[in-house]
Amino acid sequence: MTEHFDPDAYRAFSIDGYDLTDGRFTARYSLRGRDGTDDVHFAEVVDFGTDLPGRADDRLLRLLALTCSPSYYKAAVPPAIEIGFPTAEFEKQYLRELIAGGLGEFAYRSSLPSALTPDVVGPDAPTDRPAPGDPDGFDATARPLVPVGGGKDSVVTIELLKRHGFDPMLFSVNEFDPIDRCIEISGLDSTRVRRSIDRTLIDLNSRGAYNGHVPVTAINSVIGLIVADARGLGPVVFSNERSSNVGNVQWLGRDVNHQWSKSISYETLLRTTLTEHGMNPDRYFSLLRALSESEIADRFRDFPQYFGAFISCNRPFALDPGRRAASWCGHCPKCLFVFLLMGPRLGRVQLEKIFGRNVLQDTDNQPGVEDIVGLGAHKPFECVGEYYEAAEAMLAILDDGEWGGLPLVEAVRPRRAELVTVATTEDPTASDVHYVPDRYAATLD
Repeated sequence: MTEHFDPDAYRAFSIDGYDLTDGRFTARYSLRGRDGTDDVHFAEVVDFGTDLPGRADDRLLRLLALTCSPSYYKAAVPPAIEIGFPTAEFEKQYLRELIAGGLGEFAYRSSLPSALTPDVVGPDAPTDRPAPGDPDGFDATARPLVPVGGGKDSVVTIELLKRHGFDPMLFSVNEFDPIDRCIEISGLDSTRVRRSIDRTLIDLNSRGAYNGHVPVTAINSVIGLIVADARGLGPVVFSNERSSNVGNVQWLGRDVNHQWSKSISYETLLRTTLTEHGMNPDRYFSLLRALSESEIADRFRDFPQYFGAFISCNRPFALDPGRRAASWCGHCPKCLFVFLLMGPRLGRVQLEKIFGRNVLQDTDNQPGVEDIVGLGAHKPFECVGEYYEAAEAMLAILDDGEWGGLPLVEAVRPRRAELVTVATTEDPTASDVHYVPDRYAATLD
């Protein structure tokens, strides 16, 4: 019988150290036992391969070690996090905020509010900000690095930059078919980094460790910064939109947001941390930050060459290759949201061709559709847009005869008045703050 893992048996989580050898970054972590319990050790590996032709900036490597740590801390969520190497106070504060925001959904689903407020301690280091006048080494006019996620958002960023004379280098973490298809269609140069989670963590999850959502976009953001800096590229340009600023539920006075590491809150935190390190914060921003999902969808329909390649469903991106789906699952919140959003823009025939089905034909999808359009329990814990734009799309579908007769269309039709109310009410928390430099903002006109 496999021994049960007891999270309460651990007094602290330790960020032991990190190193970079031949382009292979390793961060080491430990759960420290109490009452004679053996320590558990982890090692996360990020293989940059040839993407690090020279020395990587230690400030960014240190930041990556901190940013990867919540994946392992959450296994037991002990009351203290001990950093085993010197860090400045602003770095400790970065980790505190990363855990409070990035593990919000995990804590909510696991009923573990204390997981969000560990005591972060460790030896202090002076701020290593360069002296006034020292060059940062960042060239804002150099070729941008654009992460590709395989969905509509990064496609829009890629094609808008191409239209306006930019020559982005595309970037991905690990290998997934939808990402590779979109990169191939773009015709641009690309680079890939491979990230490996320690198998010990996966084993603990099967034996009783706490498990749940972690801020993956934050990890990929710092990886991108390391690649861009080492290769002498310009800014890391993400494709996170305004709707990621809107949370899912209020819990114990906190805004729990599945998309926190895509939100303006994390973008601000990371840029502030770069500034504290004496680095130009414009190394990192999201081009689409000020746009709604609807505005992005309006632009995406101009790029039909990607219609058969992009996928926003999570199943094709499962870490375990044996669990990956070949295409859209047709049931998850992301599938339902993208189908609704693109329905009025691409039409029924085109959408059914893209998805291989019509999600509004399946009555099992009714609760999910109601949640997405603001008629259900709450915004799903997924990367979906705001209620008002999903309701707008559903109203357009209700008014278009080609969609008539579908079970879920007719099920929602009697609630049209409620949909109108939702469609005319934008969430007040959807911040319009963005950090897009002027020369990049011009691509959105």
